[in-house]
Order: sequence, then C-alpha cells, then structure tokens
Amino acid sequence: MGYRKPLIGFSLFAVLALLLTYTIWSTLERAVPGQTNGYTAYFSDASGLHPGDDVRMAGVRVGRVSDIALDRNRAKVTFDLQTDQTIFSNTQASIRYQNLIGQRYLGLDLVEGAEQKKLKPGSTLEEPSQDSFDVSALLAGFQPVFDTLEPEQVNQLSESLVQTFQGNQVSLSYTIEQIGKLASDFGNRDQVIGALITNLSAVMGDLSSQGDQMQVLVKNLAGLIEGLNGNSTSLGASVDSIGDATSRLGGLLGRIRPDAEQLGQSLRDTTGRMIGIGSKLDQLAIDLPLFLVHFPMVMGQGAYLNIYACELDVSIGGVLFPPGLISQIGGTQHSVVCR
Repeated sequence: MGYRKPLIGFSLFAVLALLLTYTIWSTLERAVPGQTNGYTAYFSDASGLHPGDDVRMAGVRVGRVSDIALDRNRAKVTFDLQTDQTIFSNTQASIRYQNLIGQRYLGLDLVEGAEQKKLKPGSTLEEPSQDSFDVSALLAGFQPVFDTLEPEQVNQLSESLVQTFQGNQVSLSYTIEQIGKLASDFGNRDQVIGALITNLSAVMGDLSSQGDQMQVLVKNLAGLIEGLNGNSTSLGASVDSIGDATSRLGGLLGRIRPDAEQLGQSLRDTTGRMIGIGSKLDQLAIDLPLFLVHFPMVMGQGAYLNIYACELDVSIGGVLFPPGLISQIGGTQHSVVCR
C-alpha cells in the first residue's frame, strides 16, 4: 500500500511524457497525410536539399523528400507524393529556395508544349530537372555593396534578390526600388562598382547558360505583376487601414501616459515611505503572529469580545475608597477563567 501512490504518480508522469514526446515527434516529422506513391528525379546538383524537405505543386505541400543518394555522378532524389496527385511525363522537378536561411523544397511544374502522359508510381521523371541555384555565389558577388549597408538593409535586399531569381511571388517593384537607391548612392564610387561587376561575372555566366530557367522566371514575374495590378485597390485599402490603426494606437498611448507616470510616482513614494519605517515593519512582523494566536481566544464564544475583569480596585485620592477596599469586600478568590 505504501508504494501505491508513488506508482500511480509515476505512471501518470510516464503517460504524459510519452504523449508530449509523440506530439513533438509528429510536429518535427511532418508526415504526409494519407497514402503516398514514390517517384524519382535526377539532378546534377542537389545542394541544400535534405530528406524530409517539402514537395510542392503550385506552392502547396503535397509530399516530402524521402531519400537522396549519389548515382553515377548524379543526385538521385526519391520523394513521396500523395496518391490523389498525378505525375505526368512533362512534369519537371526543380530545387527552389523556401527562405533566406537556405532551406529548400522540391517544386513540381508542368512544361508547356511537351507530350503529356500519366506516369505510374515508382517512375522516374522524364523532363530534365532544374538544379539548385547557388545563391551563395550571388550574395558573394554583392559583398562590396553589403559592406556599405546597414544589416537590416542587407537582409531586405538579399531576400528580394533570392526570391526574384527563384521566380517566387515577391514584389519586383520593391527590388527595383532598392537597386535604384543603391545606384544613386554609389554613383561616385567607381571602386565599389568595379568590384561588384567583377564578382558578378561568374553569376551572369551561369545565368546565361540557363535559358529555360530564365524563361520560367520571366513568366512568373509577369504573372506576379498582373496579380499585383489586379489587387491594387485592396493593397491601398490595407495600407490606409494600417495607418489608421497606428494613429489610434498613438493616441491611446498619449492618453494613458500621464496616468502611467502618476502611478509610477505613487509607487516610488510608497516604496520610500516603507523603507523609512523599516524598523517598525520588522517589529510588526514579530508581533503579528502573537496577535493572531491570541485573537481567536478573545472571539472564541461568538461574534463578540469575551473580556473578564479579574481584579478591580477603585480609590479616590487614597482617602475615599482606600486602595484594596474592593478586594477586601469581594474577596480574593477568582473564577476559573481568571485563575
């Protein structure tokens, strides 16, 4: 019987630990819901892609990379795809950047104009795959520019360049605006511009050899600009709403600032007074427990005070009613309460 409570407590703790471990594992595993089919794609360069990364169609996660291996100087990428998704002979796989920190995903797109037939599960994609773009070379080429910028400006420009070259939905106008500002700032800096051109020569040579990818980039940018143009009214309304909310927040902070300052001053005054009577507070801390111990004895009979006059002596000037007269008349015996 003595081990029953500890055993129950340990069992509850173990069950809770297992549930938390399973929850964390499920979150990190990010398994594809439902049944899946396996497919294979080959790349000349699969840098940055790892097992467990997403497989996406039109930006929607539909699978995950299951394995990456080397097969005759090429990267063999095996991935699992939901059974309700179809792979065709003109489906092209490409490795794209998911964010600026280097995480990648496997994108699947249809190549227009090619023959389209359904591929069986376990097949290998027939269309040539688009290898991983070496964004490190691109960012290294802009190193002379980054050396003259603030860290926040470097992050914004880097993210815009990566997403633009990847063909993702990003504001091209913002990138052009940033480049325009850089051009105006570096107009008289010949050394910086010369170093920038030298460093980017390798990147431009790589881009020139990837004509198909540049065509995809141009098409994606055209669709992006068209979408932004169609939502210009909504974007303008959103900017106005953000401005109004910011103004209201500023007004609210302005109204509560005097009260907050007054509250702070009151707290400082109260703290100063308590420090000044520190010795009295110490004595109060000593006497309060004694008072709380004896107080229930006074109120023990009900909601009233029980006070007994055990000894009473009345004297006026020591002549009328001499001292001790009352006790002599009443006697010296006391009740049980006064003993």
